[in-house]
Amino acid sequence: MRTVAMSATSPSTEDRAMALHRPALRRRARRGANAIEFALTLPIFLALVLGVMDYGNLFAIQAGMDNAVALSCREGALQDPAHASPIAVANNEFASRAPMFCGPGCTFTVTPLNTGEYAYPHEALRCRAVRSVSSLSGYVPFPSTVESTSYYRLEWPQP
Repeated sequence: MRTVAMSATSPSTEDRAMALHRPALRRRARRGANAIEFALTLPIFLALVLGVMDYGNLFAIQAGMDNAVALSCREGALQDPAHASPIAVANNEFASRAPMFCGPGCTFTVTPLNTGEYAYPHEALRCRAVRSVSSLSGYVPFPSTVESTSYYRLEWPQP
């Protein structure tokens, strides 16, 4: 019978097969693949998260401006012009409601509508706010301005 001496540096095929079945060795062999998968998926995940944050911020600003403009215009429309100007009341209301949603680049205009289809007794106020916005991350396409317009019919008793 012939025997073959095995050296300590070259394991047999059987030893290699057994080594691959051990969990610790499989984890060690997989460690590099996990790092590559993470490196490939991280930019996609971050772009998705930043996009959600940017659009969430845009929608929050738009919803807040819509609410502030509508409530301000309503307060102006309910004001009797014999006591105070509906335009001044709407401007004051917007100034008190808008600091959170309208920054330094915000403009608010109130226009009385009293001609054409808005002639007496259908007079109305048109309130409009425009604000410039910018992206939080700069990675997603974004409108440069956000605008909100509201119309309210004057509700005070008219002669």
